[in-house]
Amino acid sequence: MRGARALVAAVGLRAKVRAARRPGWPVVIESTRLGLRGEVGPDLELRGPGELEPLAAVLRALRRLGVEPVPAEVRVGGDLPPGAGLGSSAAVTAAAALAYSALAGVELGPGELFEAALEGERVVHERPSGVDTAIAVHGGVLLYRRGGEPQRLGLSLPGGTVLVVADSGVKRRTGDVVRHVLSRAALTEPASGLVYRAADALVDLALEAMGSGDAERLGAAFDLAHGLLAGLGASSPDLDRIVHAARGAGAYGAKLTGAGWGGSAIALAPAGAAGRVACAMIRAGAAWAGPVEVGVEGARLEAVE
Repeated sequence: MRGARALVAAVGLRAKVRAARRPGWPVVIESTRLGLRGEVGPDLELRGPGELEPLAAVLRALRRLGVEPVPAEVRVGGDLPPGAGLGSSAAVTAAAALAYSALAGVELGPGELFEAALEGERVVHERPSGVDTAIAVHGGVLLYRRGGEPQRLGLSLPGGTVLVVADSGVKRRTGDVVRHVLSRAALTEPASGLVYRAADALVDLALEAMGSGDAERLGAAFDLAHGLLAGLGASSPDLDRIVHAARGAGAYGAKLTGAGWGGSAIALAPAGAAGRVACAMIRAGAAWAGPVEVGVEGARLEAVE
């Protein structure tokens, strides 16, 4: 929100990209999750469905970073659902940049990997803050502000708690949500400025709660954050039902995550209540829900073919 800090964690759902050399051009790009196929020639222009354009943008960014294009087969898969507000586009572009550069024999540093992946994100989200790309590249738990260096935090969820993620199943365009929220904020100035300040203060509250292992305080931060986002027009009836169902099933707190208007919600739940919370979120309309690992490793190279 207007350059405010974001507290973000990598979860144990992964995008996977396999890059293998081909005897000649083009670069063939396939997404098993979306059922799409496209081709990129030596000019690095996409011939195929626009949903694959972020990957072509990554290839162009890599060329600017000194990675010479090579003909290849690039296949995208994994268990991170697309369009669910969980940073899937950033995870895919980071994984694609890492896999393709390794295939070309170039080792990228974290800053270069971030730059290449963010170029793909710009296709999807127009003016991305970079927070999704930062967590996809670095993993763990980060404190992030647009334009700044990500700060890695040695924090974890309070003991005896788990994070439950629920996908509402409702797809939306992030840019549309952002424009709506900004218009609502402009209509309600200067009061909306206080909302942004409250959101920034919630980051401090969450940091304190995680540092001290206070699950109730962290859950309360989730609840208040959802209220602020809903007030700015980022929530939806679907998300509100899922969030309230999680709270009613025993979660310490719950909120939307990502842009809103659909996508996903997250709930902080006692470990023993995770199944009950997930079932309640599904009964409230979620397409799926379940506990996820938090603070996992970011983009990693598993093999070079």
